Amino acid sequence: MKTSLVVLGIGMILAVVESPCADSVSTSAAAARPPIPYVASRNDAVQDMLWMANVGKDAIIYDLGSGDGRIVIAAIRDFGARQAFGIEIDPNRIRESRDNAQKAGVADRVEFIQGDLFTTDFRQASVVALFLGHEPNIRIRPKMFKILRPGTRIISHQFAMGEWPADKEQTVRSIHLGMWGIAVGPFTHNPRVPDYRGNERYFGTSGANDKILMWVVPAPVAGVWRGKIDTAQGPKDFRLVLHQRLSESTVGGTFQISDQNDLTGWIVADVWGDHLRYWCNPDKMPYGQDQMWFDGNVKEDAMKGTLTAKEGGQIQERGCEAQRDKADFTGTWEWPSLTSDSHSVRLRIEQRDGHPVATYIDGDKELPVPDFYDFGGGFYFTMLIGRKEHSLVLSADTGWLIGDGVLEDGAIKGRIEFHPSIVPDGKKASVYQDWTPRLTEQ
Repeated sequence: MKTSLVVLGIGMILAVVESPCADSVSTSAAAARPPIPYVASRNDAVQDMLWMANVGKDAIIYDLGSGDGRIVIAAIRDFGARQAFGIEIDPNRIRESRDNAQKAGVADRVEFIQGDLFTTDFRQASVVALFLGHEPNIRIRPKMFKILRPGTRIISHQFAMGEWPADKEQTVRSIHLGMWGIAVGPFTHNPRVPDYRGNERYFGTSGANDKILMWVVPAPVAGVWRGKIDTAQGPKDFRLVLHQRLSESTVGGTFQISDQNDLTGWIVADVWGDHLRYWCNPDKMPYGQDQMWFDGNVKEDAMKGTLTAKEGGQIQERGCEAQRDKADFTGTWEWPSLTSDSHSVRLRIEQRDGHPVATYIDGDKELPVPDFYDFGGGFYFTMLIGRKEHSLVLSADTGWLIGDGVLEDGAIKGRIEFHPSIVPDGKKASVYQDWTPRLTEQ
């Protein structure tokens, strides 16, 4: 085993931990999470984080792992936030935070909650602040997607979100070494898996600078959308199929306009909170001819905005509305294993407390899929096969399985990929396939 310095927690100390080699990973099982140690964050980093998250008079900010309360206090005192909350498990830090808030004159506008940030509710936040480390960021992101509203800003000092690219980032000059985290493993440089570390600053890459990253929680827009659009020939049925992934900054899909000569093509879409923009490019037409652009908003299963169309060289703007097909993924879905031609594997999706929960099944082995995202009419998931507490059990099946699907005409359609931990001679490093699993139980 090799050792490296890893930073975990809001304003934390440098802790020496084992970094993953070929036969181990640093991610802990949720039931045996290591404690997140503490050291005070620099005040200039606090100011940069709150500025980048555009904290103002309407902001409700939660600091996950709030330490001595300096981010919570600064949000109220320096940025005029409406409310600020700190979640901290250490009772001594809670007492220190309350004393600091009293001295700063903001005690009546802040609240410090003693609790576990992985279980405490923070759904009312408009801004969430993090300085947790890579693994804690990955562990908590499914919860953030489940409970936070589209448009909520997530701001992190130094540590990223694996394959989920930041919407904004900046490098901040520092006069001292600051704090870094580094852990090297077989997936460190693969931008398609949660273990990706290329979007973080660590030894040898950043000099004496820090990095601050921000994400805007996107609306769940995956699925099949149907509506009507006005054209020069009258109203026509309009159909969109959108696929959404964390690992890609844009949403992809297809469209179809129904008439005597169906017009079809592909879509590139961008989501910023509940703001959706997409560009339609028809098939079998020269680039730039008969294009369409949509600019609008998504609220639950309704899409509303303006469609700008170029028809015969003329630009026309028209209102456009669409409704998303209802989607129920409940059931057990089967497909051939990506690592073996001799057997199939399954994904069981159930509803618990109003949210989908997934289990991966390979023979008699059942593995929970904690990193599962409900994107409305579609979903996205990642899982590391072969993980056993703090280590990996190496086999041909060990690696990251990642997939997305949209429920279209009663069937799941999407893409699935597998990134192995070890690559046998003559085998491909990664496998990518279109994915149409078969429903075996409902």
